[in-house]
Amino acid sequence: MLKPLLDVKNLSVRFGQGEGSFLALDGFELTVAKGETVVLVGESGSGKSISALSISRLLPSTAIIESGSIEFAGNDLLGLPEKGMRNVRGAGIGMVFQEPQSSLNPVMTIGSQIGESLKRHHGLYGKALLERIEELLVLVGISNPKHRCRQYPHEFSGGMKQRVMIAIALAGDPDLLIADEPTTALDVTIQAQVLSLMKTIQTNKNMGMIFITHDLAVAYQVADRIIVMKEGKIIEAADREDFYRTPSHEYTRKLFDSIPSWEKRLSEHPSADRPTAEKTLNVKNLSVSFLGKTSLFSRRSNSMVAVDNVDLELQEGRTLALVGESGSGKTTMAKAILQLIKPSYGSVYYRGDNLCDVSGHQLRRHRGDLQMVFQDPYSSMNPRMLIGAIIKEGMIAQKIGIDESERDDRVRRLLLQVGLEPSYALRYPHEFSGGQRQRICIARALAVEPKVLICDEPTSALDVSVQAQILHLLRGLQEELGLTYLFVTHNIGVVAYLAHQVAVMHQGQIVEYGSVDDVLHRPQHIYTRTLLNAVPKIGMSL
Repeated sequence: MLKPLLDVKNLSVRFGQGEGSFLALDGFELTVAKGETVVLVGESGSGKSISALSISRLLPSTAIIESGSIEFAGNDLLGLPEKGMRNVRGAGIGMVFQEPQSSLNPVMTIGSQIGESLKRHHGLYGKALLERIEELLVLVGISNPKHRCRQYPHEFSGGMKQRVMIAIALAGDPDLLIADEPTTALDVTIQAQVLSLMKTIQTNKNMGMIFITHDLAVAYQVADRIIVMKEGKIIEAADREDFYRTPSHEYTRKLFDSIPSWEKRLSEHPSADRPTAEKTLNVKNLSVSFLGKTSLFSRRSNSMVAVDNVDLELQEGRTLALVGESGSGKTTMAKAILQLIKPSYGSVYYRGDNLCDVSGHQLRRHRGDLQMVFQDPYSSMNPRMLIGAIIKEGMIAQKIGIDESERDDRVRRLLLQVGLEPSYALRYPHEFSGGQRQRICIARALAVEPKVLICDEPTSALDVSVQAQILHLLRGLQEELGLTYLFVTHNIGVVAYLAHQVAVMHQGQIVEYGSVDDVLHRPQHIYTRTLLNAVPKIGMSL
């Protein structure tokens, strides 16, 4: 039997000391052969990323490796000095991180960042360096490489930044690629492109790959073997087909049960498709344009149309899902409806008022009825404020509650309503998980007794079980309070589970509009069909 490229045995990693310490990895074991893809799945906090950081020797200083061994290409990585490990990183092991925006240096050109690894591991300079940078950009599907390598990260879309991260990881010509949630925040079409790219490169180079994800459909597309982790332990490991055919562990079956779907929606909410309700918000001919200069020294301005003559209707107590690729105009339109961005023209009618024309005082009067839940709950909360104070902000602005005591009571009730302990009001945002933070943001929105909630990708960065909890919560709140939702998402499973109607957005326009059943099962527009075909499905390989 051939020796594996990577062999991890009995690895245990502890964070902290004394009573507050905990095992982040407990007896973790993993082998990866050349050309093989092993996928790690599990909830946030299960130890998936810690295992990747351990293999790369990038653990924070608070982590202690208590036991185990990591052997890579015949080298004992735990016994290597840091200088030797720096040679392994890049040349032996490449890593693609979850969030390219935080991994790329904003003041360095893309070419310079790719070139760093080429200089270190291959000694390339001058013309040879530039040629290899351009070759790598072409390899990851970025056209016009001569121009692109001189640009900065902010000039790239999310999907293109992720391609750049793959190019950086490949620059050292590694034998093993570790990809930590590389497609989590990407829309389905870009995700499909990135996954196909990674699989093609892996096959051509015969690389081993560790792929970390919480999306079981994505896992099916790329995996040879799958490992399920929970609380730092491996609880199930199997070849791909066996894993999906007969998952053996109860926790694994729970992960499968958490996947949102049309069938789950009908079984859990059989009365979801009631007759058409009254209109609560009406959008007419809404357009948003952004001005930009043609060059640094030009006085001429050109405009970019982000939202182009859009009509929408939100029906009372129902959910309209807004889907489309990144850059299609979804978030811009959501903000324009709330007047957080001023539309170029058009109307947004609510309770007889055109929100585009009303005075500031009238608009503030409607703010309590129209609330937004943002994609990133952490960045939308003040890290220096207690949770209770964050939730109370809107109450104070809308003059809800006669005194501080009444508002405190309402905060406690709201926290219970979203499934959190009332005592959490005395904690800070950094003390909570991503799913808990999103619940807090929902509580904050509910604090002013809204009628309409606009939710902008509120579950995109959550693992499947936490996502299921948030969706179930939103569904329950809608039935209890009669809330109306505009739900911006690129997750078709979420649409099937939560929405009543769907609007498909492409290049600032609505190209298809109808019931969930019609749009998902009988799409008419070619873009909608392309979007649906890009959705990863269990049973469908790349």
